[in-house]
Amino acid sequence: MLIEAAFLEAPDGGAKPPLQAEGSAHRRVNRERVGRLLARTRNASAPGGDKMGAEIVKVMWEWAPERITALVRACIELGHHPEGWKTAEGVAIPKPGKPDYTRVRAHRVRSLLDSISKLVERTAAHLIADHLERRNKLHDGQYGCRKRICVRLLPS
Repeated sequence: MLIEAAFLEAPDGGAKPPLQAEGSAHRRVNRERVGRLLARTRNASAPGGDKMGAEIVKVMWEWAPERITALVRACIELGHHPEGWKTAEGVAIPKPGKPDYTRVRAHRVRSLLDSISKLVERTAAHLIADHLERRNKLHDGQYGCRKRICVRLLPS
């Protein structure tokens, strides 16, 4: 019951849209950016199917930051997310204080992804947000997840 409720079949996307003219976002993927995003990754982040947590990726970074940067850059440039990284492990975690744990809503499902995949996704999200900020494409009322935006709560 939990699997049926939490893991719905994805709709068929049909044919893939044609690729746009080659972009330049991959040129902004550099050692500093990837290193900064990796450093902000919590070590307690649960590993995916590869069983490699963020701590292991950080050790790999110490040994070969150029290789990890090149991997992230290539994924962004090619617009390719490897098939092996598209598989997530779903883990059901009971929500505290629920009266009936036989109910689906008494659980929270967490998707566990490979840590290197998370780094590529985080980099892509960072590039998209940066692009939107630089072109002033976000609504003035959009405050969540924006850089250099601070909302002060007015006293009631």
